[in-house]
Amino acid sequence: MAMLLAWRWLQPASVPFCEATEALLRLAGELAARAIVDGTPLHGLAIALMHDPRITDATATLQLATWRWLLPASFAFGLVGAAWHVAGERSRWQGSPGKRLLGLRVTSRDGATPSLARSAWRHLAGTASWATLNLGHVMAAAGPRHLALHDRISATRVVDDAGPEARLPGWARAWLTLVVVAGVAVTAWLVQRAAALMEAGLLAALY
Repeated sequence: MAMLLAWRWLQPASVPFCEATEALLRLAGELAARAIVDGTPLHGLAIALMHDPRITDATATLQLATWRWLLPASFAFGLVGAAWHVAGERSRWQGSPGKRLLGLRVTSRDGATPSLARSAWRHLAGTASWATLNLGHVMAAAGPRHLALHDRISATRVVDDAGPEARLPGWARAWLTLVVVAGVAVTAWLVQRAAALMEAGLLAALY
C-alpha cells in the first residue's frame, strides 16, 4: 500500500538511482584494473579507490539519487504505518490485523488499551527498532518481559492471548521461512549483479 501511494515519485526516481549505482560499480571495476596494471599492491587498492575523486563524485551522485528514491517511500510508509498500527491498537483488536491473526494484543504496562498518544509514540519509537538493523525487535526475545525496544520506549507491551508458551502457527512459520529464502535469493542476485558490473568495468579498462 505504501509503495502504491509513493509510486508517482518512486518510479521516476528509480531510474537515476539504478544509473548511478551501475556507473559507480563500473567505475570501481575500471579504476581497480588500472591500479593493478600500474602496480598498486592489493592491500592498498581499496585505499586508492576511496581517495580517487572520481569515486567520490560517483558516490555523491548515488547518495543523492538514493535519498530522492527513498524519501517518498519512507514518508508513505510512515503514513500508512501510522494508520495501520495506531488505528489498530486503538480498536477492540488492540493491534493490526496481523497481530489479530496471531492472537497478539498491544497494551499499556498496566494491561489497558493504549491511549492515542501512547500508540502514536509507539509507532514513532518503532523507527529506533528499525534503525538498529532490527536489533530493537530482537530484544523482544529476551526475558522475562520480552519487550522490544519501541515497547520499552513507549511503555507498552505485546501480550499473547494463548499464553507465554504458545508457539507460532504453521502458516506463520512457513511465511517467515519464505521471507528468509526470498531475502537470501534477492541478496545473492544483487551481489551477482554488482560483480558483473564491476567485471564489465575491469574488462573495459584492460581491453
